[in-house]
Amino acid sequence: MRKIAFALITLGLVVAAAPSMAASLVNESFGYANGNLVPNGGWANYSGANVDIQVVAGEATGGGAPNNANDDHILFAPQSLTSKTYACFDVRIPAVVGAPKAIYFAELKDGTATALVSRVYVLPLTSGGWTFGISNSSTSATVGVTPWGSALSFDTVYHLVINYDPATKTSSLWVNPVNEASTSVSNTNALVTNLAVAVSGFGLRQSNSASTLPASPSYAGTADWNWAVDNIGVGSSYLDACEIPTPAQPATWGGIKGIYR
Repeated sequence: MRKIAFALITLGLVVAAAPSMAASLVNESFGYANGNLVPNGGWANYSGANVDIQVVAGEATGGGAPNNANDDHILFAPQSLTSKTYACFDVRIPAVVGAPKAIYFAELKDGTATALVSRVYVLPLTSGGWTFGISNSSTSATVGVTPWGSALSFDTVYHLVINYDPATKTSSLWVNPVNEASTSVSNTNALVTNLAVAVSGFGLRQSNSASTLPASPSYAGTADWNWAVDNIGVGSSYLDACEIPTPAQPATWGGIKGIYR
């Protein structure tokens, strides 16, 4: 009897020692055959009817050169209007000649084609080069975008994190963060047509039309550009989105060691 009790206690300790699995809304690494992204993994078109986003060597690729039109999203359960939604992903911008057009290419959204929040841009810099940027929703001649604080490099993989706060109508952007306390930039727009959005999707966008932005600061670019995105995570917290664990292992010491990447 004591042997059985000891075995049960030991098993309980092993199970208790295993860290809880983080909740995740999306965990996408594009492990599909080369070709159209849709309908792999639940991805669907939400706008455009030209050339779909392509999977190439385990990345989603698209952009504005040439004029690809399809915009795709992956949906999940609508999130609360009182809590933030986070997304993290890797992105590489292939080199172009000249200053890139100011265009957004990724966003959080609802299930429609119009309620797009936490829009991520490539922005040309007047000093030369480019950087990423974030807007909380639509831009105009009077409603702008918040740039990342430094110039970035083409053909370099950057790890981006974004979040959307429906309570304050604010979106934030991190570039290569160590954790949520790392430097970020934010954009608040309380006058958007779409007020608080119950986020239920992550979208990838293709366009060669520059966004409408205020005249100052100037984001005057003329070059079409493309993007390559990989390793998308979405969750209701930074950790849920960006530190997604591997599937659970058997309850053994060896399995416990391999639970996290």
